[in-house]
Amino acid sequence: MSSNITRIEKESALGRRYHIYVDGEFALSIHEDVLVKFRLHKGMDVGEADCQHWLLAEEQNRARQIAFKYIGFRPRTVYQVHQHLLEKGFSLEHIQAVTEELVQQGYLNDGQYAVAWVEERQRLKGLGSTRLRQELKQKGVADHWIDKALSYIEQDEERQLAMTLAERRYSRIQDDLWPKVERKLGQYLMRRGFSADIVYPILKHFRSIHRYEKGDRL
Repeated sequence: MSSNITRIEKESALGRRYHIYVDGEFALSIHEDVLVKFRLHKGMDVGEADCQHWLLAEEQNRARQIAFKYIGFRPRTVYQVHQHLLEKGFSLEHIQAVTEELVQQGYLNDGQYAVAWVEERQRLKGLGSTRLRQELKQKGVADHWIDKALSYIEQDEERQLAMTLAERRYSRIQDDLWPKVERKLGQYLMRRGFSADIVYPILKHFRSIHRYEKGDRL
């Protein structure tokens, strides 16, 4: 004798969860999305594997809901969502399915994320390419997306940004002896993520300025 759904009861008036009863007994609680996906209805025949299948779908749907909430605060990378769901205890199978779905639907796009990250961090924080690359790698962005995002940075603009930052920092440390100024200024620009090809000419420029202004204080 086959079993069937005898009652579907909404968990709360404002909620989106439902209690499913099979043969008069409570069987499981599922989200409305799962209810609709499998077209569950009163009188529907239920096989031995059906409830287990619905529970797996419920777990994946729960992972999806948590992922949507996570990316709702700010843009995220695929890796960040993967790690967040992993920390929440979801299986790799469900995580993979959810992240792939979000990528297909356009909610996750590491290429767009990388471009936006580079633009914002360079504009607001004054960071160079090396630092930006490190940050994106930490967020799990693939090298080809990083390379593409960094390719939009004009070299002349990056040099000018580094020079502007160096001028501000130099004004605060210019009274020190040059070796100390050179060390502080060079380390500051390197921490900001500017390459040696940019930093060394800037140090040479300020060495000349320091020699002219401070005379023998080298």
